[in-house]
Amino acid sequence: MVVKERNRIDYIDFFRAFGIILMIMGHIKFGGHFDKWIHAFHMPMFFFVSGWFFKSKDNVGHQIIRKIKTLLGPYIVFELILWIVLMPFVPEYGSFRTLLYIFTENTYKIPVESGTFGISPIPGAMWFLTAIFFIEVIYIVLDKILGCNWKLHILVVILAVLGMLAPTVLPFRLPWALDASFVGIGFFHIARITKGTKAERLLHLKLWQTLTLGAAFSILVMICPKINMRTGNYGWYVPFWINALGAIIAGWNLSRFVDHFFNHIASFRRIGVWLKNIGKNSVVYLCLNQTVILAVTKVLYLVGIKGFIAKVPVLILTMVILLVFEKLICGTKLKTIIGK
Repeated sequence: MVVKERNRIDYIDFFRAFGIILMIMGHIKFGGHFDKWIHAFHMPMFFFVSGWFFKSKDNVGHQIIRKIKTLLGPYIVFELILWIVLMPFVPEYGSFRTLLYIFTENTYKIPVESGTFGISPIPGAMWFLTAIFFIEVIYIVLDKILGCNWKLHILVVILAVLGMLAPTVLPFRLPWALDASFVGIGFFHIARITKGTKAERLLHLKLWQTLTLGAAFSILVMICPKINMRTGNYGWYVPFWINALGAIIAGWNLSRFVDHFFNHIASFRRIGVWLKNIGKNSVVYLCLNQTVILAVTKVLYLVGIKGFIAKVPVLILTMVILLVFEKLICGTKLKTIIGK
């Protein structure tokens, strides 16, 4: 029984690691079709994983404090660190208004470019931390008030619909990725109610079923409009949910087989440990990846390596540097900045 639990956690760490690597590749911009494919599911999968580990508890206050420590804390700390580090290189960061905008306004509308290859990556991918923070806090409160019943099911559907409509209906974006949080609550809730039911069988498919499902939903993703939760673009609403959930099921199952492979092939175990650590310490990779990508890209450009041919070297060097940061932060007292 102990071994079974360990393996379950291991393959979920693999699942998280694949999501992180796909996210990094997306920030490097490997290509239009690849970007379209990963955006269809790589954020929903993290919301789903978070919901899978949700446990209803009596002490709501303690739960919220824990989420502040592990999610909102790293967001604030890394935003401040990157703001201070980049201030000498980006004139706009010398303005207090910019700092105030980061922490009080919309993470999508910062008054300097926020893309990986723009002026700077702040706030970049860290929108996810505020999104998942609100998902967890809102869900904890709703579960405490309503319990897991038809009332909660209906309210989750309403919030998800509002979250998808908000970016197109409102003349402004909700601060701290709150509209994306409403959508994410849907994936969070689906995972929560799937666990321990007959629907969980979908997360224990055979390899041929997994590969067939993955291929089928990859084709569907290519047919549908491009998705981007960060910008509030959900394409065709119903297919968005079907494709995201289908890809999550395929990815979850594939992670089980990858976990089995790395555990039984001795020469690959170190790679398996590396991947699992990415999953366990994903906050470090989430918060620092765009800054590292930007720096590595600039250095390679100076030595004449640029364009598409630079993407693989950028990926390799980025992963190596992020591994160093992971060891530096998670292997020392600095781990307190990520809530550990």
